[in-house]
Amino acid sequence: MDNELYTVKWLNESYSAHFERLYKQIYRRLFIFARNFLMDETLADDIVQEVFLGLWNKGKDMRSDIPLERYLFISTRNLCVDYHRKLNIVDKYQKHLIESEAMVYFPYSEEESERELKIRKLLGELPDMQRQVLELSVMEGLKYKEVAERLNIAEGTVHTHIKRAYKYIKSHLIFLLAFIHLMLK
Repeated sequence: MDNELYTVKWLNESYSAHFERLYKQIYRRLFIFARNFLMDETLADDIVQEVFLGLWNKGKDMRSDIPLERYLFISTRNLCVDYHRKLNIVDKYQKHLIESEAMVYFPYSEEESERELKIRKLLGELPDMQRQVLELSVMEGLKYKEVAERLNIAEGTVHTHIKRAYKYIKSHLIFLLAFIHLMLK
C-alpha cells in the first residue's frame, strides 16, 4: 500500500469506490492484527468491522492529511485495548460478587475452617484447568498475562476459564442459598 495515496483526501475523491478498495486491501491485515491481539476470530472480525464503520461514518469530516492505514491500525489497537479493559472490569466485578455471595452463604459466624472447606469443595469440583487458573488468578493474585505464561495458554483462554469457573461457583452458591431458604421456611 502506498501510504501517500491512502489519505482521507484520497478517500474523499470517490468515497464509495475508494472506501471499498481500501477495505479489500487492508481488511485481512487488520483482522490478523486484531486476532493476534484478542486470540478470538469472531471478536477480531467484529472489531475490524467496527473500525471500518467508524471510518465510513466520520471519514468525510476528518482532516484530509490523515494516513488511513495508520489510522485504521491505531483504531483497531485502541478497540482491542478497550475490550481488554472491559474484561478486567467485568472480572473484578465478578470476583467481588462471588466473594460477597460467599459471605452471604457462608457467614462469618461459621468456623473459618468450615467455610474454607465448603469453598475448597466447590473449587475441587471445577475442571482442572479452571481450578488452576482460578487459584493462580484469585488466590495468588497473578494477572491474566502471568497466569497465561505460567500455564502456557493464551491470555484469552485464561479469561474464558475464569468466567466459566465463576459461573459454576455462582450457580452452586445460588442453589445452596435456595436450599437454605427452603429449609428455613
